[in-house]
Amino acid sequence: MKKSAFAFAILFSLLFFSCASQKGREQEDSLFYEQNIPLFKEAELSNGIPVTLKNIPMEKNLELRVIFLGGASVCPKNKAGLDQLTFDLILDSNPKIKELASRGLHYSVSACLLDYSYCGFNCAAQDFFQSLEAFAPSLVSPEYSHQDYLKKEAAASAEAFEKSESPRYELLEIVKKQIYSGTPYLEGAYHKKASRVSEYDIEKNLAQLLNASRMKIIVAGNFSYKDNDAPKSKRTKKSEAQLFDERAAALLEKLEEVFGGVQNVSWSAPQVEALSVPKSKEVLVKSDFAGGDYYAALCVAAPSRDGQDYEAFALSSLALDSALRRELVETKKIASYSGSAVLNAKKSAALVLMGGVKQDINYKQSLAAALAQFPKYDELESVLDVYKNIYVSRVIGASHNAGATLDQMASALVYQNDAKSFIEKTKKIRAATIQDVTDAFEKYFLAENSLFVLLSN
Repeated sequence: MKKSAFAFAILFSLLFFSCASQKGREQEDSLFYEQNIPLFKEAELSNGIPVTLKNIPMEKNLELRVIFLGGASVCPKNKAGLDQLTFDLILDSNPKIKELASRGLHYSVSACLLDYSYCGFNCAAQDFFQSLEAFAPSLVSPEYSHQDYLKKEAAASAEAFEKSESPRYELLEIVKKQIYSGTPYLEGAYHKKASRVSEYDIEKNLAQLLNASRMKIIVAGNFSYKDNDAPKSKRTKKSEAQLFDERAAALLEKLEEVFGGVQNVSWSAPQVEALSVPKSKEVLVKSDFAGGDYYAALCVAAPSRDGQDYEAFALSSLALDSALRRELVETKKIASYSGSAVLNAKKSAALVLMGGVKQDINYKQSLAAALAQFPKYDELESVLDVYKNIYVSRVIGASHNAGATLDQMASALVYQNDAKSFIEKTKKIRAATIQDVTDAFEKYFLAENSLFVLLSN
């Protein structure tokens, strides 16, 4: 009787702490949302450009990005890297930006992705409005010389040539040519050896970018910093919320002054059909730059960022990474690295990568065997919370950094039409079941439509 009572007590305590732990996590997820939602402000300029601000009181910096819908998907033929070259030219040729950058007070940021591109700046919170004054003319009234253009074009060409001799880049380009065939993504976001971008192309591109219907503005960082430069007599004890309100209002007024006059011309993003992922296709490529190594990738379709099963898919990729590393790198020692990656877009793709010293083996079969080591239902049951904790910690950790927050806001804005939606991600991660994760793994990573590329000498 005593043994039964003791066993029951242990079982009860395990159930109690399990429930308490789960309840605690749900409370943490709700708290994350509740704490962050008041830190957003949304507005719209007179020409319709949406503006989203996110206060991060623990940050030291503020970062602004002007997003342009389209990105690589609207890049003209043989003009790959057009947006990035445009941004590099107009930002680096700005004398005010150069002066601030030389003193470490201003850092330009820009990128071109598959469905959107952006340019902006990062600086100490106290220097934000000074940096905005320098940055704004780069977009609305850029000034650069023919020599500036020649320098930037030469630098982009040199970088493209260097990339073309990288086996990893070569592998990725081969994959892209296969899966993006027939889609607007084919031309690419980066400057290539075949790119021919003239000054006229840049001027035309700038005119097309400056369209209010393509533009969105996002800013994140410490809006509630203490103004220590103000005279003591003028310092007032204001709350973080009050400081955020005041500086947000001042910023919106300035943005209206700078960008409110940009014309709003009807524009729509190109339609993206399904990716051209073939049925169990294998491509073998000889590369002069591979040396004694091999580089392999298995490519499959993946859910888009707004997909119902995206969180379950992401969790399955974490579990898969562990299985790949254990099987290919640690146990069989046929790869020096292996893991998964995602090409995010309206139509996303997932890559399972492996590489190392070339051996006389069947790499496709070896990778298939490693995929078969994905945790079974009962195995996944014991570790799923670990992967959820990792995923959640990444989301929460990103919310403490201006740049990482803007990465999430931009993606949420473009793919879900709501820059705030990423703060609900922790709840979705916790809600994913073992069956959801298993189903996502089988649906995507074990799909019949897959492309395997092997690159070696």
